[in-house]
Amino acid sequence: MVAPEPFRGAGLADGLFADGPSGSGVRGSTLHLSMTEVRELLKSAGRSDPRLLYALAWDPRKTVRRAAYRAFRRTRDLASNEEIFRCDGVEFIAGADEAGRGALAGPLAAAAVVFAPGVVVKGVNDSKVLTPERREELYDLILEAAEQVSVSFVGPGLIDLWGIQPVNYKALGDAVRGMDGRCHCVISDYLALEGLGVPSFGLPKADSTFQSVAAASIVAKVERDRLMARLHSKSPLYNFEQNKGYATAEHLAALETYGPCEFHRESFHGVLAGDPDTFLLEEDLEPD
Repeated sequence: MVAPEPFRGAGLADGLFADGPSGSGVRGSTLHLSMTEVRELLKSAGRSDPRLLYALAWDPRKTVRRAAYRAFRRTRDLASNEEIFRCDGVEFIAGADEAGRGALAGPLAAAAVVFAPGVVVKGVNDSKVLTPERREELYDLILEAAEQVSVSFVGPGLIDLWGIQPVNYKALGDAVRGMDGRCHCVISDYLALEGLGVPSFGLPKADSTFQSVAAASIVAKVERDRLMARLHSKSPLYNFEQNKGYATAEHLAALETYGPCEFHRESFHGVLAGDPDTFLLEEDLEPD
């Protein structure tokens, strides 16, 4: 059976704002603005314009990107940051994120989470800054509070066939499409999706800026960690229960001794020792 085509990256979201920018290539679209003009726009915008903040978040200039994120974080509330996108009929926003991108073994997991307006789960943050115990606690709270939660997995075989970046798009897209019910807009960490039927915004640091994306990062991480614990019972030599498939010294030593098992990503450096054709691009090393 031929695998479906992976999702491709989207440019600046079309259709959400009738008079807003559209088309491909958000990057560089604000280069004509001076820093003074950027500050004035942010100051005069009142309730910040999501089109403007989205474009500024991708500006090549570090000072401009920082100004955009100061505007996002002015409320110091991850749930309130999503209110910026609730306009022009947008009410239900799906946050999407993945886990396991840099692992040597196991699937890539992705999750999508939707909260009703006004719902806040205290303590939700980027999964990377939380302890495993706290992630488990928040996982249960998220499932109780969320309108919708969807999880998807893409296995090592397809990762080896397509590469991690196309698989990342597919996993996120599958998670969003796996939801039942209303979704008017998608915010994902870094990667914007297309072909979902709703506008999609891929924003750097979205998992530490928006509640639904942070919640998705927690759900994806917990679901994947639980799966890796189950895979450990099938291949205990690599201690997946502890390392979750990542390149710890113990895991690498096991690979050197026993070689890869069926759950390893053979296209990743370190899995097939001494193979000069297996490597990771710098973009593939983005933390999940």
